[in-house]
Amino acid sequence: MTGDGQPAEGGPGRNEPSAGNPSPDDWGHLASALAIVRERTGVDFGGYRPHTLLRRVRNRMIGARERSLPQYLERLRSDPEEADALLEKLTIKVSRFFRHASAFEALGTQLETRRAARPDARLSAWSAGCGQGEEAYSLAILMDELGQAGHGPDVLATDVDAHALERASRGVYPPESLVEVSPARRGRYFRPVLERTGPALAVQPFLRAKVDLRPGDLTAEERLDEAVFDVVCCRNVLIYLQPAAQLRVQERLASSLRPGGLLCLGEAEWLLPPLADRFEVVSRKARLFARVDDGVGRE
Repeated sequence: MTGDGQPAEGGPGRNEPSAGNPSPDDWGHLASALAIVRERTGVDFGGYRPHTLLRRVRNRMIGARERSLPQYLERLRSDPEEADALLEKLTIKVSRFFRHASAFEALGTQLETRRAARPDARLSAWSAGCGQGEEAYSLAILMDELGQAGHGPDVLATDVDAHALERASRGVYPPESLVEVSPARRGRYFRPVLERTGPALAVQPFLRAKVDLRPGDLTAEERLDEAVFDVVCCRNVLIYLQPAAQLRVQERLASSLRPGGLLCLGEAEWLLPPLADRFEVVSRKARLFARVDDGVGRE
């Protein structure tokens, strides 16, 4: 799933129809649906938790006004646009800027310390599973407040959902997305706009320029060409993955951090045992970890 995008204030399942007791036919229908999504969008959900996926397929089935999974499969096969609609449902995104503000406060404090230790360095961050961009722009605000010199992006933001990346690129959000943003930050980094749905807030162009939005699938074998990062945020992605996929993703995140770099996970997530000895806990409450300088990773 896309990062920082769990259903409102909870793990998978809230506000979604129950999967009940799935039958063998249900699992077969799910496999067929995911195969169609993979073929048409290139996104492979093989490493995700099947019960969560089945709930969300059923949720989309109801939204498409189909009465059964077999009927929905026929719709999926016959409608060229339905695979994108299902992909968007499978990657539900509910987030806001500076979600769980205490975690960002802890991260900001650590960034200030690292900035003081390396005043001439340009710090970089990766928002892995960025959803509609709220986390990525929150990171960009923290970076801007460090007073970094130079131009160009400070934050790489990746997600599997092209529609989410389009919304992030547009950078327009409802007021409720900014409930944890201070008035001072609102005044500097956002401007009011009027949408068809009512008043909204748009990211200022200079902040938009600090975020590099790209498609990317954390569970795929693709690698980033970027240099190592000082911060990697991957919040509320791992909770949707099966254990083997969680470990692969955590290893990828760890290898993307420079020694001493910071890894921020979601409040319901933790490092798996094989990775624990490569990190020290900076803040248990904030789920913030620092990579130990052990020579592991890309330099």
